[in-house]
Amino acid sequence: MFSSILAPTTVLTALLFYFGTQHANAFCGWFGVHYSVLGLSVSDYLIRAGDGMTVPITVVAAVGLGVLWAHRLLEARLSPRAWRTLLRRAVPVLSVAGVALVGLGLAGLVVPALLYRFPGLPGLCLAVGFLCFPLADRVHQARTGRHRSATGAVVQWTFTFVLVTVGAFWAVTDYSAAVGELRAYEYEVALPKTPDTVVFSEKDLGVRARGVVMSPCAPDAQYRFRYDGLVLVLQSGGTSLLLPREWNRADGTAVLLPGSAGTRLEFAPAGTVRDRVC
Repeated sequence: MFSSILAPTTVLTALLFYFGTQHANAFCGWFGVHYSVLGLSVSDYLIRAGDGMTVPITVVAAVGLGVLWAHRLLEARLSPRAWRTLLRRAVPVLSVAGVALVGLGLAGLVVPALLYRFPGLPGLCLAVGFLCFPLADRVHQARTGRHRSATGAVVQWTFTFVLVTVGAFWAVTDYSAAVGELRAYEYEVALPKTPDTVVFSEKDLGVRARGVVMSPCAPDAQYRFRYDGLVLVLQSGGTSLLLPREWNRADGTAVLLPGSAGTRLEFAPAGTVRDRVC
């Protein structure tokens, strides 16, 4: 019993970890930093996975529920003759839609730039397109009363499950990365309003980025150097990712500050007038 519970849980955790990695890679990559140097925790990845998977899961569940309700409503409201006519017309529509969607998905695979502005669309097209074919076959069987052998049905749905899973995996991967980039862009736009981060250090950190002001402290002070003009993006694994408030993606420099007893961070609301005293 426990194995039947743990196995799906392990797979789900692995998927969440993977999608969280894609989100983190895109987010950090926006600032020119590789996500692996930050030592993100498993919790960080799982939280980021949730950010990238909420919309896809909601959309799939809503569409599936809508299709189910529409099927029951139409079957109950339409006359038997009208229902058979609808089923007859649905078969070619599903077949053509499947061919078109699979073709569009493959086009995005061969020429990625073609659908670059629509993250997740190629994989979604493949998943929905391949699902249309067995659905068309099922509708045809329901209309004609002819049924495939049990073996044929199992083989068909097995291949369909594999293809739909691959397409869905591709779609969520692309979408998670796109959400990561979007969150990074939103953070860049919000830099002027992000709380100030003042770094105090026993040694000169050598930070000479645009907009960062280094002030020497008194010789007998615990911290000899002070750095203003920075904001904290995230902190994990003892490493802080800092950006100059005037950072831009074209020529901006990100700062990675390992945590140690020789540094201290202070925070204040953006625009707060503070004395530069160590």
